[in-house]
Amino acid sequence: MCGIAGLVRYDGGTPSAVERVIAMRERQRHRGPDGDGLWHDAVAALAHNRLALLDTDGGSQPMRSADGRYVLVYNGEIYNHAALRRELAAHWPFRTRCDSEVVLAAYAAWGGACVHRFNGMFAFFVWDTERRRGFAARDRLGIKPFVYRQADGELLFASEAKAILAAMPGAPRADIGAVTEYLVAPFFSGVARPMFADMDYLAPGHALHVDQDGVRVDRWSVDPSPADTTMAWEDGVEAMRQHLARAVERTLVADAPVGLFLSGGLDSTLIGALAVRAGMSPQAFTIAFAGHDRYDYATSLIVGSDDQPFAEAAATALGLSRVDVMPSREDFGDSLRAVALQNDALPAWEQELAQHHLAHAAAGRVKAVMVGDAADETHFGYHFLLDPQATRDPLHVLQRLTGDPYLRPGLLAHPLEHHAAGYRQLAADAGHRWDTAEDRVLATQWLVRHRWFQRLLHNGDIHGMAHGVEARVPFGDVDLLDFTATVPVRHALRGGVEKALLREAARGWLPETIRQRRKSALPKDQGVGEALRRHAHATLARHGEPVAAVMDLPRLLRRTADPRPLDEHERAVFYRACALSHWATAHEVRFA
Repeated sequence: MCGIAGLVRYDGGTPSAVERVIAMRERQRHRGPDGDGLWHDAVAALAHNRLALLDTDGGSQPMRSADGRYVLVYNGEIYNHAALRRELAAHWPFRTRCDSEVVLAAYAAWGGACVHRFNGMFAFFVWDTERRRGFAARDRLGIKPFVYRQADGELLFASEAKAILAAMPGAPRADIGAVTEYLVAPFFSGVARPMFADMDYLAPGHALHVDQDGVRVDRWSVDPSPADTTMAWEDGVEAMRQHLARAVERTLVADAPVGLFLSGGLDSTLIGALAVRAGMSPQAFTIAFAGHDRYDYATSLIVGSDDQPFAEAAATALGLSRVDVMPSREDFGDSLRAVALQNDALPAWEQELAQHHLAHAAAGRVKAVMVGDAADETHFGYHFLLDPQATRDPLHVLQRLTGDPYLRPGLLAHPLEHHAAGYRQLAADAGHRWDTAEDRVLATQWLVRHRWFQRLLHNGDIHGMAHGVEARVPFGDVDLLDFTATVPVRHALRGGVEKALLREAARGWLPETIRQRRKSALPKDQGVGEALRRHAHATLARHGEPVAAVMDLPRLLRRTADPRPLDEHERAVFYRACALSHWATAHEVRFA
């Protein structure tokens, strides 16, 4: 995984300010501590930050074809690169062992259709110096980021939105609609469009083309196959086991150590078990907070139990060495500020602090970690899918997961209803209805996959790469995804159990207590409620002006001055208010 950046003057002008591209590269230096590069011609300038996981001595970027025609900047991992290399070798003089050159060779051979041949995660840009046109693409799930700005005859692109700020004149403006969604429905926010105005994300499974006629975007990914209603339970279990094993084997390929974020839940433990079966023994990292064994998880929204005893049992059963990551509560305020500056989509939940600390701990030991992301979102893993009330419509989903957003009076009437109507329309546009019980489950699952999941992937990338650590997603394997799409709901939620088919496929590979463990989100520190209240009061008193543009600042200050314990929803609101203040202050964001 790396950082990419570039500038193209598609109006025929000259990108004389190469220093703007260098500034973008420097803003993303954390993404590639192993090297950097720059290339430019009369129309385009490309830059790269490298995190070397394959062919550490070769593979520098921007990478140019032997004939000089094509220039590539690429971020990701193509897990089937060895097979593609064999196919391309007869027509391409390979000079490296890295997957970057496979991407370049594949584009030279097949053009934009090369993306259909890739099994992996990627965001890349290829410049054709002969025809003066560029092509960019993003993987079908959107695991790897690509953000761009099109204005005044030029295209700017980068791996992170805040990098583009380094090449823009003046102070950035907030996208008020995106920020409001963040406050009302944080788990669905930050992925449809950036928090900064005048930028866009290249959507998952989409391609971007730029030439003298301008910029156009189209979709390259195809809809998954429909559910196979004739699938026999036993056949589904066996096929799932085979796809899982191959997916984990692919994500283990690297010339640098690959670790594992281990929660002791089904997904991460299954990855660890399959890694061991493949002959590897990844070092495991587990977040731990003082006093978690005494917390009453019945009051929690999505954290169901303490990870620590399950992670210990998983590591022991699998024979993995484990690192307990125990953040200091003394550093809570500094950590919250750091996370707010790392995440240019604004931190959506406190659990991002855990991701920050895990990545920081892993950075000194490994260059990549396997994570359980994509399992719940593609295997019907959220227990609210089994609740007929929660799946009645998007409004009931929002009501279950969020509370009063403390919006500024007059900013948006009926905010939950407003956003719920938008989500319902999104699902309807994709062909989903809210008629029968199964329709509602499928529609809710579609929203989870296309909004919640995108936010999780963004967070995993941004917090890992802030410390130069690549997050690898075995459950995002293309072959596994294609099979999972065919699993009917009656198998996925068999017996009223979430991820039922996946759980059955894991039988015999991990301890039964873990195989049957109910979904529990990455934990947050339950003991920092008072520290959060104090930090929120001090932060909003000093830097409340940007917050006041979208939130009820007087009401916030009154409540943060009140020493009564915070409930779950209040904690979430104050956390987001602090993050908004730190983000807006650091980037000098304008709200007008």
